[in-house]
Order: sequence, then structure tokens, then C-alpha cells
Amino acid sequence: MKSIIQLKKFYLLIIAFLLISCNFNQFYKDRETDKVDGEKIPQKFYWELQYGTNQDDIYKLFGEKFFTVTSKEKLGELLDVTNKIGPVQEYTLSKWETLVVKGTNPKSEYLFTYDVKRGTAKTQETFTMEKDKSGFIKIVGYHVNQDMLNK
Repeated sequence: MKSIIQLKKFYLLIIAFLLISCNFNQFYKDRETDKVDGEKIPQKFYWELQYGTNQDDIYKLFGEKFFTVTSKEKLGELLDVTNKIGPVQEYTLSKWETLVVKGTNPKSEYLFTYDVKRGTAKTQETFTMEKDKSGFIKIVGYHVNQDMLNK
């Protein structure tokens, strides 16, 4: 009888340990609501490029993770180079992906690719974004492609 009680306690201890160590997460992939939330950042970026007068407003859209790899000076150089291609005239979302995880290990990741008309040239610009600890979506990656053969 004593060994049965000890066995039950052992099983309860194992079950409790398993429940404590489990992660409970809900995954949401490519939801329209997440697209709308994420799309606001590139839209603000392009608005600032077209009409803004303070480059610091553009820098505020980028997260700390971006600036651990790229300095503000390098970002400024990149923006200068893309502006030499031509000013942004129009941009169209061509591809998007989102992944939002809620639960014990939350995260929000966004990927948006735009076809951008800059003067007479076209570029393809990709934004990688994440929600930071404060709950704000920030750009953590920005990549510009230009087809030099089809100018």
C-alpha cells in the first residue's frame, strides 16, 4: 500500500513537471489584420521619403536590431543612393508574409516586398520587421534590388 502511494506521488510529480515545462502558443500566419498592422510602417517610410523633411523620422521606424548591424550613417548613405535612382513616385505591395505567435513565447514577424517606381527606374524593396518589447513594429531589415539590365 505504501509503495502504491509513493508511485502515485511519483506520477503526479512527473505530470506536474511536464505541464510546467510545456509551452502554450497560438500561431497565426498571414492574417489580413496582421498585414494591415505591418503595412503601416512601409507606408510611413515611403511617405517620409516623399514628403518628410526630417530624416530622423525615418530612423525612428528602424529597430535596435537593425542598428546593431547597420549604423545610421550607413542607412543615410543607402537612402542617398536610392534617392539618386530617383524619387519615389509610386509603390505597390507585391508580396507579404506575417507570423504572429501568442502565448508563452510571443513574437511577431513581418515581410513585405514592394515594386517601387523611382523616376524612370524601378526597384524591388523588401522590409523585414518585428514587433519590439514595447509592442511597436520596427524595421529590422531593408533590402533594395534594382535590375540594371532593364533600365
